[in-house]
Amino acid sequence: LQHYFIQSNLSYVRSMLCIAMLRWKCTGMLCTRAFSQKTGSASKPGRLRRIGSALYNPAVNTLRDYKDVFVEAGQKLAKRPLKTCLITLSLSPLVYLWYYNPTLTHFQNATVHNHHRLLLINRQIRNKTSEEFIDHIRALQSQGRLGYLSLGLFSLVYSRHLNPELREFGAVFLRPRWSEYLNRVVDVGLVGRWWYMEQAMVDYDINEDEWR
Repeated sequence: LQHYFIQSNLSYVRSMLCIAMLRWKCTGMLCTRAFSQKTGSASKPGRLRRIGSALYNPAVNTLRDYKDVFVEAGQKLAKRPLKTCLITLSLSPLVYLWYYNPTLTHFQNATVHNHHRLLLINRQIRNKTSEEFIDHIRALQSQGRLGYLSLGLFSLVYSRHLNPELREFGAVFLRPRWSEYLNRVVDVGLVGRWWYMEQAMVDYDINEDEWR
């Protein structure tokens, strides 16, 4: 009986050891799988992170390049202050012209303003030159033939042959000669002013025919 009891205890201990070994193996496999998934997800970033890194790295490199260029330029300019002053003085008028280059909106506002000035006075005392100039611009605007071209330092307002929207209906645009381009110029914008319009609006309230 004692021998049977010892054998049964040994079998029970063996079974418990087997169960413990199986649990340890299963736990180890689960931990290994979880660690591999974690490291795999870390090694393979998401799509947004890849896109962000693809945009961030070139931007940082570009900013570094610009920083190096500006630092080198500043060092060279500091070594030659007289040359720097001369270059700055020579470029300042160009910067001024570029900054005050009038736009098409500015031209349209000036046209409306001068048209209202003409409406406030009697037709009999209006200057014919001023009235014809503003009426010509308003006619081009209503026909869609008023073009605008910015050349950086100054702007040109010119008359087109046809409305650009007519291309959809198969309209054929003529190519004028180079000599005709000057005749198509309506106004020249420079230093925030439209010079032809200002010249035409001089004495807009004086009818010269009335004094003849």
